[in-house]
Amino acid sequence: MRQRTTIAALAVACAVLVATAGKAADFYVATDGNDRWSGRLAAPSPGGDDGPFATLEGARDAIRKQKQEGLRKPVHVVVRGGTYYLPAPFQLTAEDSGTDKCPILYAAHPGEKPILSGGSPISGWRKPAEGNVWTAEIPGAGTGGWYFHQLFVGGQRRVRARTPNEGYFLNEGPIEPLVDRAKARRDPSAKMGFRYKPGDIRRWTNLEDVNVLQFHSWTASVHWIKELDEENQIVRFTAPANWPTGYWTNNERYYVENFPEALDSPGEWYLDRRMGILSYWPLPGEDLEKCQVVAPRLRHLVRLDGDPDNGAYVENVHFKGLAFQHADWQIADKGPADGQAAYFLEAAVLARDARRCVFQQCEVAHVGEYGMWLAGGCRENRVVQCHLHDLAGGGIKIGQTRSPETDARATERNQVDNCWIHDTGHMFHAGVGVWIGRSSYNTVTHNEICDLDYTGVSVGWSWGYAPSSAHHNLIEYNHIHHIGRAVLGDMGGIYTLGISPGTRLRHNIIHDVYSPGIGGGAGIYPDEGSTELLIENNLVYNTERGCFSQHYGRENTVRNNIFAFSRTGEIARYREEDHRSFTFERNIVYSTTGYFLLGGWRNGNYRMRANLYWDTSTDDPDFGDMGFEEWQALGRDTGSLIADPRFAAPDGFDFRLQPESPAIELGFKPFPLDEVGLYGDPGWVNLPRQIVRKPLDLPPIPPRGPQPIDDGFEATPVGRRAALAVTSGEESGAAIRVTDETAASGQRCLKLTDAPGLKYAWQPHLYYQPRLRKGVARLSFAVRLEEGAELIHEWRDASEPYRVGPSIRIRPGGQVVANNKPLMNVPIGQWIRVTVEAPLGSQASGGYTLTVAAVGAEPQRFSGLAVGNPQWRSLRWLGFISPADAKTTIYLDDVKLETR
Repeated sequence: MRQRTTIAALAVACAVLVATAGKAADFYVATDGNDRWSGRLAAPSPGGDDGPFATLEGARDAIRKQKQEGLRKPVHVVVRGGTYYLPAPFQLTAEDSGTDKCPILYAAHPGEKPILSGGSPISGWRKPAEGNVWTAEIPGAGTGGWYFHQLFVGGQRRVRARTPNEGYFLNEGPIEPLVDRAKARRDPSAKMGFRYKPGDIRRWTNLEDVNVLQFHSWTASVHWIKELDEENQIVRFTAPANWPTGYWTNNERYYVENFPEALDSPGEWYLDRRMGILSYWPLPGEDLEKCQVVAPRLRHLVRLDGDPDNGAYVENVHFKGLAFQHADWQIADKGPADGQAAYFLEAAVLARDARRCVFQQCEVAHVGEYGMWLAGGCRENRVVQCHLHDLAGGGIKIGQTRSPETDARATERNQVDNCWIHDTGHMFHAGVGVWIGRSSYNTVTHNEICDLDYTGVSVGWSWGYAPSSAHHNLIEYNHIHHIGRAVLGDMGGIYTLGISPGTRLRHNIIHDVYSPGIGGGAGIYPDEGSTELLIENNLVYNTERGCFSQHYGRENTVRNNIFAFSRTGEIARYREEDHRSFTFERNIVYSTTGYFLLGGWRNGNYRMRANLYWDTSTDDPDFGDMGFEEWQALGRDTGSLIADPRFAAPDGFDFRLQPESPAIELGFKPFPLDEVGLYGDPGWVNLPRQIVRKPLDLPPIPPRGPQPIDDGFEATPVGRRAALAVTSGEESGAAIRVTDETAASGQRCLKLTDAPGLKYAWQPHLYYQPRLRKGVARLSFAVRLEEGAELIHEWRDASEPYRVGPSIRIRPGGQVVANNKPLMNVPIGQWIRVTVEAPLGSQASGGYTLTVAAVGAEPQRFSGLAVGNPQWRSLRWLGFISPADAKTTIYLDDVKLETR
């Protein structure tokens, strides 16, 4: 039986709508109508002197007149099939409201599809004498009038001419070197452009109209070009991105669109603003003399605008079976256009201060921003069985980015149920399927949300533990899949922010969540400050980085879920805090990688119990760089087991449990999976199965197992960071970069430059993450200290606080010290070679061996040196630190780590 509470609530809300739809119409609207007629007839009379209205405004105005005598019964407006080209958005205000008992319904005629279009058809196409590009005149474009950003041919979106035609270019990094990331984050100039490879950007025709789309981590910014320096290959923008170029990766992805030279493939188009000429290269088989070609004129198609200052709201207006199509996007003054969830966008269907309004069985398609937005002051509205697709931004927004100034402006108790939302992010890639900002008591249920470049459902808009006005939201029975698509990262099937008591995420199926390797892609992702969430009875599989991944939060409950097949680890916890992060109990965690945990698990501020783990690749899986016995010996995962859960067919994603599953003995309660997603008529439920997807080109899986290191820095360009290590502390003149000034072998090495006055003595430093816990580890490297330099080299494990293994220091002047004991002196300004060897795991003896060889001298070997902590067993962190409080230089080369 389908989930009853959702259906019961929906039935009550829509009962009046159904009753109204069953009665004879009060007014009709038809494409062959006339607003001077009565609107009482479904078709023009034989004499041509009466018939339906021609526009919804005609019906709206007639209702206004009728309401002057009092609204005694529901009002039913039937809209006949056909396309209605809107000269302006259809707007309803408080005077257009119905009542709870007498709603006003605008509904499609049975069996017909009325389309409310914000566009205009384009005709007068001229076939070329040569070549493939057809043209049509758009007179308004050249005079500052009709200039559009989207084109639809035969009911499908076409590509605005771009380069490259598929995929991305990679830029050559920031305009100025990104030395201090924190400072660059506050510096607008670091976000205003980048360096590019010769030929990737040129001084194209109408350069001021060209758009550059730059991909960061979880956002993609849209830019216009202000200045092009072709000699130095630098492009500068009219407005900044949110993030500095080079902040997330050395070479960021981008593509460029909207210039005639890029019109080189079938399906591409370009509108020349100066000439007023539209050019289009038809797809094979397209005949522009027969195809319908539409371009949008309007930004909004429907507006519901209440007047909260006077206590007047748009209330009890229902729409059923209408299609809203062809709306454009609009960015003021050429930017900025960047932000998480593309929050800055508006929507084709926009409601402000609307209450108890319903959109049922409606379509929103071919639009330029979000499909729908229930903005400030919207309460108890419902979006039911609607189809939102082909969206340049996201699907549905609920609420605002700020808390309401008054209770009257609060957005709450809205419902999105049984909707199919897909094919989004065509221009603004960070659009979300359903976004809930600072809004409470909303329900998102039984939806199918798929084929997005970012998050499926986003709940909350408050970073950290500040008071939040987003709570008691219910996200359940949704099927969320094929999102991220290796385009954006740091996202999730369901993503949350802030303190959210009463918010429940349950009975959702989430799968195929993939990032491009930047920021990760999780199934369920409680991000910054997520607090008091209940996450239960969800099935999550096929993710990039964690089926469940919590950045940081407090007192969340994660129970009775199935998590399987993450590419890099099933469960992630990142920031370690002094309170309980979550309780994780009675879950089934199924892996094929040998690794169950990601992130930081050292301080133990979490409760894990009665979970069932199984890994098909090894009988000794990794739990935070420990074996399972060692993990449980720390008091973690009490009552948990490693055992096959006995799924019906996990390789075919059939996660039903067989009766003898050991998970049931641990208290796991099987939950139904057939109630998730769309419901109703099979023709509606089966629509998503029609999508045919291309295989994703996913990035290689980051290495997780024991990682040998062999880094001579020869493959890393000069001026870049070490490719295999993590660099920290580049600020105020301190840096760690590849150089060709000298080398122990080959042509390049790594240069550590220290500086005076840094905040921490241990900056700058770099470290590798080898994740070794068995065997005997052997590290060798070459190092050269210049005058005044000092080096600390250290091995650490993953415990909290961390335990130190081998630790050596080379002091200014060249004295080599281990455990505060001087061992020898090495020359300054010359390369020396160092070897460190230590047993790990059960072989760990509490000691290690150090060998040091200077040029022209016999190697000196020191055996039996004591590790920093006798309980040290594993190698998680292998670092090189420059602790000098002065301008000094260290060169590092030939770093090699292996085990036996």
